[in-house]
Amino acid sequence: MKSIQPNIYPKSGYVFNESDGSKHVASSWPGVIARVKRYREGQGRDSSTVEHEVIFQACLREPILCHEDNGDTRAEVKKSSLRSRVLRWLGELTKRKPTNFVDGGLHAARTDVCIRCPVDKGMPGGGCGACKAAVRELQEEVVGPRQTDSRITACPILGEYLPVSTWLDEPTVVNPELPGECWRRRS
Repeated sequence: MKSIQPNIYPKSGYVFNESDGSKHVASSWPGVIARVKRYREGQGRDSSTVEHEVIFQACLREPILCHEDNGDTRAEVKKSSLRSRVLRWLGELTKRKPTNFVDGGLHAARTDVCIRCPVDKGMPGGGCGACKAAVRELQEEVVGPRQTDSRITACPILGEYLPVSTWLDEPTVVNPELPGECWRRRS
């Protein structure tokens, strides 16, 4: 199966041409996928194959954007930059559309833990304009109008964008690399 390399900007832009003649443009591939899904769902059409179609069309148009996604390439993902891991995580969230969010009080308590965390790291350089726009677009796609705190950024251990993950009602994880006080760590 092919995957799009997230760090390569497509010459033709982040675009998908729908079979009905409509053109969908966004600031990232996950943004394009989200727009096409919304468009099809708005028309009462099946949107289950949108991701595959967007990737297929992008790879046909610009083969350099794509790579084969197999066990070897998945192992390399862990070596990728924090920015790439965060964008990938946000993209995956938009696919599964989380609907369970915590209340504002719990979000604030989690944010306070992250502010004090010794491993909370900013994405190096904050990223290029396209990366910043992609993060903003994906964040809005996942948490909507919920307020986020700019004092927290990304978890290099989990590869998660903390302003989003602090809102999600997700299970804790077993990961000894996480600090003992981390709200994501299962004791």
